[in-house]
Amino acid sequence: MTSIARPARRMLVHAKLFPCAHSCKYCLMGDKKLTRMTSERFLRLVERLLEWELEQAGEIYISYVLNYTSDYDRKTLGLVRDLELKFPRSYPTLSGITLGGLRWRARAELREWLLERQAFGCRTAHASLAGIGGVHDAWNGRAGNFDLIMSTLEIAGDIGMALGARLFVARSTLPHLRALDDMLNQLPKHDGDWRYALPFFYFGWGVRHEEERIDEKIRDALPAWMEPLIRESTREGVWRSEREWIDLVRGGRFAAREPQLILNVNDGNIEQLENMSCDEIVAEYDARTRAAYAVIPALNELCERYGDRDGTKIYPLQRCIEMKWLDLHLAEHPTDFERPLTHLQMGN
Repeated sequence: MTSIARPARRMLVHAKLFPCAHSCKYCLMGDKKLTRMTSERFLRLVERLLEWELEQAGEIYISYVLNYTSDYDRKTLGLVRDLELKFPRSYPTLSGITLGGLRWRARAELREWLLERQAFGCRTAHASLAGIGGVHDAWNGRAGNFDLIMSTLEIAGDIGMALGARLFVARSTLPHLRALDDMLNQLPKHDGDWRYALPFFYFGWGVRHEEERIDEKIRDALPAWMEPLIRESTREGVWRSEREWIDLVRGGRFAAREPQLILNVNDGNIEQLENMSCDEIVAEYDARTRAAYAVIPALNELCERYGDRDGTKIYPLQRCIEMKWLDLHLAEHPTDFERPLTHLQMGN
């Protein structure tokens, strides 16, 4: 794949086209509203933006996502593959699949489904696991889902896919993490396999489960075998509590963020977007994004006003604690702004 230089701007083009077969209680996307447009119509818009990107000589980079699940139909697989061949991306859409929200399939059908995706360029399969057996099933809202995911990983490994696994660390999953890790160790192994652990994010429906969030005491008592999984979980390889994030902000060591443009394509705006030039689309969303950020208080202000200096609960990502503080601000000062255009969007 051709190396792509870092551009001045980035835009994510996103459409929610494929329904989940079940609802995870920690879903990053929260409440779901499926669009009725076809994947073909969405990808025509994406292709036009990608053609325009080439004319911009590195000034902007377009990425695109189709979800809620990776359970694409064969026609969509073909359309995306053709687009990826024509416009290579840093992270090709079809290079890996996530196993959340998939419909139930028997083992023979699972194998055929995975082989089909492998033929379209899929090289990895990634699962998020909240404990084992009934604990995971309760979190995922469907009996038998843990067994389905483990079968899918096993078959994916058998046909040569690298396997990824995220172990959710919550109060209810803690007693089951070692058994889960042992079960994952029994799966086929390949170069490129990866595994990591994380508390629930403060995104989507994850905001509903603060009682499950671990604290400093639990974090500091986690067993040694989990240390590599924690190191692999974030860029810095550490999990911070709220008060530790506050120290980072006050010390001026909070990572600066370069906002990207987020273009959520849906039934309400697709026709308008089709009738706009690419320059007009980017100009409009740039202006709307700037306007959305303009009403959000500065990070230092949010920290000083809403940060809990005694807070020991763990928030694994910078975005998590930013979103928590913004939620507290909005509860106190309701504000009408386009939150879905910011990195502090709730996922839905």
